[in-house]
Amino acid sequence: MTDTTAVDDTTTDTVPDPPPGTRSLRDRLKRRPSAVVLLGVVALLAVLGGGSFTLWQNQQTDRARTSALDAGRQYATDLATYSYQDLDTNLSLVKSNSVGEFAGQYSQVASNLRDMIVQYQATSSAQIVQAGLASGDQDAAEVLVFLDQTVTNSNSPDPRVDRNRMQLSLVHEGGGWKLSNVQLL
Repeated sequence: MTDTTAVDDTTTDTVPDPPPGTRSLRDRLKRRPSAVVLLGVVALLAVLGGGSFTLWQNQQTDRARTSALDAGRQYATDLATYSYQDLDTNLSLVKSNSVGEFAGQYSQVASNLRDMIVQYQATSSAQIVQAGLASGDQDAAEVLVFLDQTVTNSNSPDPRVDRNRMQLSLVHEGGGWKLSNVQLL
């Protein structure tokens, strides 16, 4: 005997079609992970870009600080080194690396000392003992310098060593560092 049961044709395993113009829940869930991944990638790129910019900016500041310290060492040496035989060259070197009010002050002091340096055949050489950056960024810096200045002249042919401390204020101008002030400490 065979069993014949009636099969109900009304049951199916398919989901009914969504109304026109709407997405099914399944379609929306399929698209969401790709949107989340896209947002994650965008966020990661933003973080990496911001971090790279900060790193680049820090490197630029470090380079500026290093070049300011190098310039400060050189300018302190230039200030403390002169010879009556080539005084114009010595003085013009400092003048060319000075700006603002300091440039005018230096010119005045140099012209007042000029005759005395030539008259007494004075010479001076500087030896940097130590230098450091007190502060600095890409636009301005303060450099502290300790130097020994060896001075001779016709009144005192035996060399005399003066131990000097200076604070040099520098500004970044015209593509390089310039002296804007010097204080003896």
